[in-house]
Amino acid sequence: GYQIAYGFIAHVDNIGPYDPKAMTLFDYRTDHLEPGSAALADAIDRPTFMYVMPLQQYPDGSYRVFFEETSLVGEGKRRLSFETCKARAMKRLEFLGIDVLGLEEEEYCYIPMGGELPDRFQRVVGFGAAANMVHPSTGYQVCRMMASANDVAENIAKGVHSGIPPDVLAATTYSKIWNRRSRGQRNFQVYGGSFLEQQPVSILRGFFSAFFALDDAVWGGFLAGYPSLPGSHLHETWRA
Repeated sequence: GYQIAYGFIAHVDNIGPYDPKAMTLFDYRTDHLEPGSAALADAIDRPTFMYVMPLQQYPDGSYRVFFEETSLVGEGKRRLSFETCKARAMKRLEFLGIDVLGLEEEEYCYIPMGGELPDRFQRVVGFGAAANMVHPSTGYQVCRMMASANDVAENIAKGVHSGIPPDVLAATTYSKIWNRRSRGQRNFQVYGGSFLEQQPVSILRGFFSAFFALDDAVWGGFLAGYPSLPGSHLHETWRA
């Protein structure tokens, strides 16, 4: 599946119900869509949520804010378009009484989720997104990449200085990225992504309410979801 999102930095006259001192995650509300409409039916079946990240408040009380309307994960008929995400975002802001005074920039996100891991026996070593390090339930990737960078660089440096054959060096380097433990952890995350993409919006609201009611280390560890990152040990085995 894919994570699809339309994001934009906007100058707005107010911030509505959002907290100006915090980032809002997973706003799955649909009250901005007309009851009984095709748009509401589609949003129930193929949900999107809003990220809100306030960046600056101006002396006149207006704000500079990053908004992003996101389809967490979808494939086939459940995959949304950028146009749909943009239309929902603007409809949401209009309903909340937030007037967009100007757009600073826009972004269009198309993130592959899950999928096959790279061939660990090939000579070319992929890294980051090329090694499919995107979290298959969330779309996050940067922290996972940075967490593995030292091990990968150190392994390559030692191998080069020791004269290890390139094929062997490539294989041992891949083992630093996708060893048995990290592959097992990823399998659980792929299961999570497959579960989430099948749920209607009402189930997702309940799921994330329960998810964020867990201890910070538990839900934070799942969002990070890679060995050596905080809370990761809580998700590295099926028993955990």
